[in-house]
Amino acid sequence: MRKDLTFKAPAGTFVGYEDEGTIQIKGIRYADSVRYDRPALYHYGSGNHLMMANAPFGIQAHSVAEYDLQGTRYEDFPQVENDQYLSITRPLNQQIDEKLPVMVWFHGGSYRNGGADGPSYDRKLLVKENGVIVVGVNYRLGILGFSRDREGNYANNGLLDAITSLKWLQENIAAFGGDPDNVTIFGQSAGADMVRGIILASGTANLYHRAIMQSDPIGSMKNREKLDAQVLELINQYPIDAPTSELLKIQLEIQDNITEKGLDKFLIFAPHYGVYPLPNENEIPTRLKEVAADHKLLIGATTREAAIVLGTSEKLAGLHEKRLTKRITERFIKKMSHAIFIDPSLEFAQQYAQAGGTVYHYAFSWLDDQKTLGAMHIADLAPLFGLGQAEGLPVAMGYTQAQVVEAGRPMRQIWTTFAAKGIIKQFKINQMLTIEQL
Repeated sequence: MRKDLTFKAPAGTFVGYEDEGTIQIKGIRYADSVRYDRPALYHYGSGNHLMMANAPFGIQAHSVAEYDLQGTRYEDFPQVENDQYLSITRPLNQQIDEKLPVMVWFHGGSYRNGGADGPSYDRKLLVKENGVIVVGVNYRLGILGFSRDREGNYANNGLLDAITSLKWLQENIAAFGGDPDNVTIFGQSAGADMVRGIILASGTANLYHRAIMQSDPIGSMKNREKLDAQVLELINQYPIDAPTSELLKIQLEIQDNITEKGLDKFLIFAPHYGVYPLPNENEIPTRLKEVAADHKLLIGATTREAAIVLGTSEKLAGLHEKRLTKRITERFIKKMSHAIFIDPSLEFAQQYAQAGGTVYHYAFSWLDDQKTLGAMHIADLAPLFGLGQAEGLPVAMGYTQAQVVEAGRPMRQIWTTFAAKGIIKQFKINQMLTIEQL
């Protein structure tokens, strides 16, 4: 067995495989838990453990947006109740003692879809171009991650999973050649909100050093009291020991019975302020004063976030194609983009800067004036990770994998340089990205 593919860590000895200039170590369990309970760090037994299969996904239903835009069918992936797994991608020809910067990716999906090893998140580009280690983390989703605890009270178990993954990495990433003193957490959409949750949570300051938040739907995290109460009331009507095979049905029934009409409805399941380990919402400025100065932040959104609906709604897409109604749909896109993503993210960035943090704020505008789906929500993923299986699908907007990879090269350089050194050297990519320090 090749020594360069075997990694002896405190949590166990793991064997990966070579993959296009990288080494993949996939599907490592970092934690385990009883249903609705807090996670505990997981340790493997003696012997070598082959880590060559994708990390199992959490229990989840079909996503219309992911399928229509990217061709992803989550129901086709292996799913488990306790999906507390992570996958590590490191450069092939760099020594273990080099202490590479570590980037930890939290996937999006409205806190009810997604997985670290999904086809939209190919970590290899970031790794082999820029000499970093990238880790993808799975966490409990939906009712298992963000509804209740064992006693029927509010719980943030999915957030606690993410925090536990960082504790696991602090103990183990050095065995894979990573530097535990140079960890950047980053994520998109709900994954960005997970990053924000980690920033705000108690006891996390020493688990990471920098953060990147892409398209956080912070506008859907406000005024959630009625929605959260409705979810808790509904979930507590079901038995705590319902068969695993029934959990998805239960979750879908809850989703179908939600009556809230505000922006919070776009995140039916989400972390709860004032529930361990999060502060109350009005305590966020105080928490930021405790952590901002020691953790640099890169945060932003796309310029047409809500244009994603044009890829999933034939009715809206049809209106957008007509000259007389295109103005109406563009006004809707602008209004929703600013209400959910752009304005709240800028507000959080300003709060962070006022608390003493170094903040870089960006706007991602790739193809926003050329394509119907230009600069939509998720459009920033392809420059970082490539198209995956989505070449020829709407998210590609007519571009090939090779074209997207080349166009995204400067963005990957910016992201990884920030992760490695905490600096921004390039503040603009023509027709794609602008960055300013607040």
